[in-house]
Amino acid sequence: MSIVYPSLEEARLILNDYLSDSNIIRHCEATCQKALRIAKILSAKIQVDFDLVSIGALLHDLGRARTHDVTHGYVGGKLLELYDYPASIVKIVERHVLGGFTAEEAVRIGLPERSFVPETWEEKIVCVADKLGLYAWKEIDQPQKWLEKMDNRFAELQQNYAVTEPYHTSMQRAKHFVNAMVRLAMLK
Repeated sequence: MSIVYPSLEEARLILNDYLSDSNIIRHCEATCQKALRIAKILSAKIQVDFDLVSIGALLHDLGRARTHDVTHGYVGGKLLELYDYPASIVKIVERHVLGGFTAEEAVRIGLPERSFVPETWEEKIVCVADKLGLYAWKEIDQPQKWLEKMDNRFAELQQNYAVTEPYHTSMQRAKHFVNAMVRLAMLK
């Protein structure tokens, strides 16, 4: 039995009900488009649920309506639970921050003691799409450039913030995800 997801229109209504910052909404829309492009590229090699990717990517930063710290994924997941969203969407929202956090890391940053590490391809795709720039990126169809783009984004974070543990480890995890995706995309 397949899961019936809310429509993109329903997701946009929730996004617009909670978020008043047009830049965050624009970022969510751009992340959705990037995630779908990544999913399309990878779908030649793996099975990807495009509906799950699109809804999860669109709503990934919903929690920024309440907080802008690293707990925003968890907060967004809790908001979606109020609307009885499927667990698969809630997990994408909860697990997209940096490269996710193990249960031990989660406790250190004020989250419940459970894993927030992306596990499914859909979760990893949204996680990576979020790191490939804030808005649209014309080179999204060139997997060989994904790691460089992520490295640049993380370099900015490290320059602007004192990046300590577990954040550094989480960033390395995200790099591992993108490396796996690039290898998969480049397979002939």
